[in-house]
Amino acid sequence: MRPVIVFPILFAIGSVLYGNYFLFSGTNEKIERYKNNPPFRIEDATASIGLSLLLDKNPSTVWRKIRNSQGEFDFFLEMQLSHVWDGLVFQPRKFSSLEIKACPGESIPAFTLRFLLRESINVDKELRMPKDVISFVHTFKEKGQKQISIPLNKLPKFQIEKSYPNNIFILTPEFKLEQETGCLSEVTLEETL
Repeated sequence: MRPVIVFPILFAIGSVLYGNYFLFSGTNEKIERYKNNPPFRIEDATASIGLSLLLDKNPSTVWRKIRNSQGEFDFFLEMQLSHVWDGLVFQPRKFSSLEIKACPGESIPAFTLRFLLRESINVDKELRMPKDVISFVHTFKEKGQKQISIPLNKLPKFQIEKSYPNNIFILTPEFKLEQETGCLSEVTLEETL
């Protein structure tokens, strides 16, 4: 065969193989990132910067409140689904606590937490905002604390579900800091396996 025919064919095959490898490795990376931090909504009503840094599992990155919000909350974090798909049914997860860490060298500011169970709706079928159920309210006023753990024993006992999104919720803590300024470094849900 002539090189004029062979080289373009080899180039095309190499391009397809490289493209498939690039697509496969990029997809796996995104799936792993999704497992750690699913793409749920977060909202900062104070217009501060860096709210996503509360979920990055890096205590050196921080969210700092720079002004009061006009609404009922300063920020909320949609964190985890109440269930996980095991291939057959949606198994309930068992959450033990909500961990909150202060910024390095600072203490946790006084706050009120409303822990919401946000309805997990099928957005392909329903064009509306999800409904929220307040699971519990927690007020924190202690001074000098660097890290706190809020037990989640007031959450309902989730049951096995067969069809999404019935009785499946997004666990959503909603914070209102009592001061005009404040700083947090991490908010994490601890799960019992």
